Amino acid sequence: MNQINLIDLISKITLFGVVKWMFVGGLVMYVAFSVIIVKQVGVMTEAIEDDVNGIISLFAWVHLLLAIALVVLAIAVL
Repeated sequence: MNQINLIDLISKITLFGVVKWMFVGGLVMYVAFSVIIVKQVGVMTEAIEDDVNGIISLFAWVHLLLAIALVVLAIAVL
């Protein structure tokens, strides 16, 4: 890559583009947090047997799916 192409690439970077990808990066970290929540709920349901374990597991999985959908939506909209 020569200097002219590098300068053209740098000149195309905007503040909105930087903020967008920082926001998407934060949402990806939130998805990682959601994965950890699902894992922890799984450990909890193995340790504690109760009638509401299925509901709590369902909420954890729905939370993960909504977090993934939020990342996809943010990439599509922004």
